[in-house]
Amino acid sequence: MILDEKFLKKQKKALETEKQKLEKKIKELEEYPDYGRGEDDNAREVSDFESNLSVEAQLKSLLKKTNTALKAIENGTYGKCKNCKKEIEKGRLESMPYAAICVSCKKQNKK
Repeated sequence: MILDEKFLKKQKKALETEKQKLEKKIKELEEYPDYGRGEDDNAREVSDFESNLSVEAQLKSLLKKTNTALKAIENGTYGKCKNCKKEIEKGRLESMPYAAICVSCKKQNKK
């Protein structure tokens, strides 16, 4: 199954939309919260900032995968499993447009 042009355009649009959302959310999380000058306010600022760090890291990881998928569309390698080089299932790509490995390889990685 070779991915057709219509499917690739749809995936590219979905990835570009996701990229914009991720970049916006990351930018929001990178801003240090300012709740006021009191000790309680400062403690809450630090607490919120620290809890946002792990979320920010997850979003940056997802952004990297999204950018990698967009590059793969541009260079004609989108939909190829990076492990076994076979085609990734279309359904998997529809539900997870940034997927880089097929279901079979993903299952083997979990073992």
